Amino acid sequence: MPQRFVVITDTHFLAPGHRVVGKTWWNRVLETSCDEIAAALVEAVRRAEPDFVVHCGDFVGYPHPDNFAFALGVMDRLGCPWYVALGNHDAESPGVRAPLAARYGVSPEACYYALDLAGLRFIFLDVAHWTSASGDTSPYLDPELHDRGQIRGMGPDADQLAWLERELQAADRPVALVSHTPLGYRAAYPMPTLPYGTPAEKRETSVVDVMGDVLQRQTVRAMLRSCPRVKVAFSGHWHVSDMVVEDGIAFCQTASLREYPFEFRVVDVAETTLRVSTLGLSGAFQRQSYIEAWGSSWIAGTPDNRSFEVQLD
Repeated sequence: MPQRFVVITDTHFLAPGHRVVGKTWWNRVLETSCDEIAAALVEAVRRAEPDFVVHCGDFVGYPHPDNFAFALGVMDRLGCPWYVALGNHDAESPGVRAPLAARYGVSPEACYYALDLAGLRFIFLDVAHWTSASGDTSPYLDPELHDRGQIRGMGPDADQLAWLERELQAADRPVALVSHTPLGYRAAYPMPTLPYGTPAEKRETSVVDVMGDVLQRQTVRAMLRSCPRVKVAFSGHWHVSDMVVEDGIAFCQTASLREYPFEFRVVDVAETTLRVSTLGLSGAFQRQSYIEAWGSSWIAGTPDNRSFEVQLD
């Protein structure tokens, strides 16, 4: 029986009292419009009538209990089950992972899990483990090390990599991977400006140069190459809409819901085909961007990566 799910990411939900005016990234970041964006999201998702929703992380904009409570309230209004992979903004302080980890019966320090949904094996990774310059890994960000520039980056820890390898070896159906950071991506994008409106030095610029790569990405990619059942990988983090096929896997990025283009993915699963389309939210906030002044309309993607098919057989 055909099923449908929705993919959202980088909602950066903030409760009243935690919102900041005037922030930017690729465009104007509308943290003060959380209520309006949340209402538009609930309306659009309920209208799409998915069987479940997948969230690719940065669930909240700042890891405070008030923000998690606000975000949980929004997601629970979607009218269907929902599942989330942690992002960097979700895992910066001890204890903040607990509200999400409890939902899936996993440890806050190891918030990764796998589920069978819509005939697929969904593997949700927890890439928000922070590695210091000395090689120590923690599920929380050490602010002192961060301020001294002694954090190498984030990625899955050793235990999770061993778990992922076992999951891939045991897969008996098509696999959909969910992670916050993209595991496959285009080498460069046409950026007239970098984040915050800073002019780009060259027309084709790598987002990795701007935001950094996920640690252990090549190790994960080697595992994926060894498992032909992996068909699609969903992610966010970069706040862009894109899709690139590498090693027979469709690496699908979804744009953020806190800035232009305010969009999400709708995925229809038939017996042998997965069809992905892109839908946007409706609201006055749509007009609040810098796409003309900053030339940032490229983050909405191109027709061939806004709508595409993935063969599952």
